[in-house]
Amino acid sequence: MFSAADNTNPNSFSSKARRKRFQWFLEKLNVQSTDKILDVGGTENIWIGTGLEKNVTLLNIDFKQQTHPDFRYVIGNACQMDMFQDKEFDIVFSNSVIEHVGKGIEQKLFAKEVQRVAKKYWVQTPYLHFPLEPHFLFPFFQYFPEKLKLWVGLRWKYSHLKKNNENIPEELSRLKLLNKKELKSLFPDAQIIEEKIFFLTKSIIAYKA
Repeated sequence: MFSAADNTNPNSFSSKARRKRFQWFLEKLNVQSTDKILDVGGTENIWIGTGLEKNVTLLNIDFKQQTHPDFRYVIGNACQMDMFQDKEFDIVFSNSVIEHVGKGIEQKLFAKEVQRVAKKYWVQTPYLHFPLEPHFLFPFFQYFPEKLKLWVGLRWKYSHLKKNNENIPEELSRLKLLNKKELKSLFPDAQIIEEKIFFLTKSIIAYKA
């Protein structure tokens, strides 16, 4: 189960699903070779080899490395993208980020900024009610009380956050998974589509084409 969720393995189920989802993004938004793209909270990996590298600006709170000459790197807060003008980008892309920005008004600010700077957008997030919580890889973890989440989170060695040496208490203080109604309320002009595994919704996507 845990090897299937290993995003660092290109042959894992999770990596294959991400590639399939990216192809879905290209088709649904009719991505063109001239489109100016902002990836909010992403890295180079998903774009390398697509032919779109020179089109992509990467926005993140920090970068462990900025080694690829084709990308534009911008350090900043996705909830306050004052460095960008209204509709500056043809497309804003965001993969598994909105659930990490905060449990309060932060998700509303994130959604507002995405819609402000984008002509079209694609925002994916893990689905609240998928049985296996995707960050900690622990069944039904998202329904636990906060104290139990912290206890399990600090001890469960298989979680992505544990493997990446993340600050577990800090991440838990911000992590908020969404259901379809909540995502639609954040992006009222979007279509909401579901990514499924064995008839179960694994992630949900708000997109405007």
